[in-house]
Amino acid sequence: MKRRSFIETAAGTAALSSGISGCAGNESGTDETQSAAGIGLLAGRSVEEVMRQYEYDLFEDYVPFHNTYVAEPKYGSFHAATDHDGSHPDTNTNASYMGRGIWCYSFLYNNLDRDTKYLDIAWKAVQFMMKHRPSGDDFWPGSYSMDGGVLSPSGGFAGDCYIAEGLAEFSKATGDPKYMDIAKETIFKCAGHYDRPDFKDGSIPYPGARSLWYWMLLMWFGTCTLKHEPDSDLESLVVRCVDAIMNHHQHPDFELMNNYINHDLSRSEDAKHSELGACGHATEATWMIMYEAIRTKNKPLFDNAAEKFRRHALVSRDDVYGGYFNDLVNVDENIWQLSKISWAQAFILINSLYIVEHTGTEWANDVFTDQFNWVQEHLPLKKHGYAMWLEARDRKATFIPHASRKDNYHHPRHLMLNLMSLRRIVANTGNVSGVFG
Repeated sequence: MKRRSFIETAAGTAALSSGISGCAGNESGTDETQSAAGIGLLAGRSVEEVMRQYEYDLFEDYVPFHNTYVAEPKYGSFHAATDHDGSHPDTNTNASYMGRGIWCYSFLYNNLDRDTKYLDIAWKAVQFMMKHRPSGDDFWPGSYSMDGGVLSPSGGFAGDCYIAEGLAEFSKATGDPKYMDIAKETIFKCAGHYDRPDFKDGSIPYPGARSLWYWMLLMWFGTCTLKHEPDSDLESLVVRCVDAIMNHHQHPDFELMNNYINHDLSRSEDAKHSELGACGHATEATWMIMYEAIRTKNKPLFDNAAEKFRRHALVSRDDVYGGYFNDLVNVDENIWQLSKISWAQAFILINSLYIVEHTGTEWANDVFTDQFNWVQEHLPLKKHGYAMWLEARDRKATFIPHASRKDNYHHPRHLMLNLMSLRRIVANTGNVSGVFG
C-alpha cells in the first residue's frame, strides 16, 4: 500500500500541531457574534420546519427517483446518464459514479434510515465493482456498460478515491472488515500515485501539480473512516492534507484558495493557476475541515475553516441574481465563471448550517437563510413537473428541458448531512452543540 512514503514526504508534516497554523483575517472567527441562547429561526422558519423540508427533499424527492431510474436492479450499476423524466441517453456508468452511489446508499442506511432496501442496492453495486478489482498499483477501470463490461480499462485517482469511500461506508454498514481493508488499500495506493513528482491525469494540469480537490478526497476519506476506527497512518495523512489546504493553497495576496499549486507546495508561476480563486472547491474544503475539527475537538481549526469559508462566500456571492459563483477565473481582472453549479450552492448550505449548529453565529445563520431561500426557489424541478433539482445552469438558473445526468453524490450528501445537523439541533432543544464547551 506504500502508506508511509506518502505520509512522510512533506517537510515539517511530522511537527505540525493539531491546531494548524495559518489563520487569516479575524482569528476570533466564529466567536465574535456567538449566540449565548438558542439558535432560534432558520431561514425565517422553525428548525423543525426546515428539517421537514429536508426530509421531503431527501425521502420523497431524491430517493424515489434514484431508486426507480438510476439504480439498475438487475446488474447493480448506477446509470450515469439520466434525463428529467428518468430516460437514459445511454446506459453506461463509470468508476466515480459507482463509488459515489455505493457511498450514498450505505451512508443513508448507516445514518438516517435502516431500511435494508438501501443496503441491498449498495450490495449489488459492490458486487458489480468487485468483479473488476485491480491488482498492484493499477486503478480500477474507468467506465463500464450497464451489465458490467469494461468500456475503458484506464481509470484514475478520483474514481478510485470514490470507490474507496463507498467501500469504507459499506463496510461500516455490513460489519465486514474486508471491504474496509480494500478501501484503505485503494486510498493509500492513490496517495502514492499523487506523491509522484511526475503524476498527471485528466484533472491535473501539469506533472506533479497539487490539487485542492485531490487533497480533499484523501482527507475526507480519513475523517470519515477515523470516526469509525483508529488508524495512525490515516491520522497522519489527514494532518498532511489539512496543512496543504489551509496553509499552502490559500493565496496570501488575496486570501482565496488556488485550485493548483506546485508539487513542493509553492505557488505556480502560471497566472491561470496562481490568479484563480477556487471559491467552489474552497467552500467544499472548509466544511470538510470543520467536520475534522469537530472529530478532533479542535476549536482553533474549526474557527479558522469557518473564517475561510466566510471569506470565500462573501467574495463569490452573486449580489445581482443570488446564489454563488464557482471559480473566480482571474482575481486581478475580476473574471468569473458565471454558471450556477448546483454543488457549489450546496456547499454554502453545508458550511453555514454546520457553523450555526456548533456556534449559533448570526452571520452564518444569515448566509444559510439567504441561500436556503434562493435554492428552494430556483433549483427544485417540481414546478416544471419533474423530481430532483437543476444541476449546472446559467447565472439565472434558467430551466433547461433536458438533463444529461442526475447527481448521486453532492446533492444527496448535502441533504443527508444537513438533515443530520437539523436532527441534532432539534435533539439539543434548539441550542448550540456544546462540543467545544
